[in-house]
Amino acid sequence: MSEIANMLGNESRLILLQLLAEGEKSVETLSIESGIPVANTSQHLQALKKANLVITRRDGKRILYRWELGPMKELFLALEKFAIYSTAQDDHSNLKSKGRNSDLSTSELQKKMKKGGILLIDVRSKEEYKKGHIPEAVNIPYNELETYKFPKNKELIVYCRGPLCLLSVNALNFLKARELSVTRYGGGYRNWESGDI
Repeated sequence: MSEIANMLGNESRLILLQLLAEGEKSVETLSIESGIPVANTSQHLQALKKANLVITRRDGKRILYRWELGPMKELFLALEKFAIYSTAQDDHSNLKSKGRNSDLSTSELQKKMKKGGILLIDVRSKEEYKKGHIPEAVNIPYNELETYKFPKNKELIVYCRGPLCLLSVNALNFLKARELSVTRYGGGYRNWESGDI
């Protein structure tokens, strides 16, 4: 249990596991979609394989990774549920000092979309965006943010897969460091699609 907990206690490995939830992918694809350099991606995948969290198969010269068979989905969902619960507890205890959670709710995002003056940015991969996205959202994958010229007259709103997708958290921090007006839709595409407020 401690070895598995140690594997899951790394942000880069969690990002890679989130991407592998969609199906098997090569090291190169995972590197592009995560924004993690190829060498580091490979090292993290080897560690995950050693801990029996991922398995591989050869396809010509490429090695493809996917989730290990067994209760991987249940493990990931349990971790996500506890993290959401823990975050909610923190938000409740910090309500007086912070005022409110800095993430936008679904209803707040809907109001901003009706009002206009925003640029809604989906930081997931191009493949995920093509499968479905929030209306009016533009796709700027996380690893391409650095090359994009953002309009100064619009509020930027970033989102990715769901409440615990680290790509949108990293995108928020990256854009704030560039002194841009940016917020995060924390629910991500998953909450939007399900209609959760």
